[in-house]
Amino acid sequence: MAAESKQENAIIVDHVKKHFKVFLDKGQSFKERLLFRNRRRYENRQVLRDISFTVKRGEAVGLIGHNGCGKSTTLKLLTRILYPDSGTITIKGRVSSLIELGAGFHPDMSGRENIYTNASIFGLSKKEIDSRLQTIIDFPNWNSSSTIRCVPILPVCTCGSPFP
Repeated sequence: MAAESKQENAIIVDHVKKHFKVFLDKGQSFKERLLFRNRRRYENRQVLRDISFTVKRGEAVGLIGHNGCGKSTTLKLLTRILYPDSGTITIKGRVSSLIELGAGFHPDMSGRENIYTNASIFGLSKKEIDSRLQTIIDFPNWNSSSTIRCVPILPVCTCGSPFP
């Protein structure tokens, strides 16, 4: 049974498409928008074209690519910040996107305070944080007094099972 649960798909992205309206010359003020209505011209920019992939339970995924290829859009779709125009995204469990390592960490707070604050943002309960706290603190190369105060987001995201 343990081998079967490892093979279970945690994320299924099936034929997802996403486009955005990119305005060519949008007025900056209300007056400009009112006076120059024909400036509302836009083009539909297809940013994701029929993407499909699966992620098995327990796997970690990193998105790598050129600027403008859809990495952030894909993360926003997976975390339900955006929704696809067509296709389906099925997620079993919790998903967090890690776009910037230093995001959300306050330098005036202690490392533990930053861990509790940000782990709660990622949806962990106080009980879950308490049970993982030492693992997060002992995370390799993150337990020096300077780095634990600044950027413990990687161990917060990766320590412990992503599936309760």
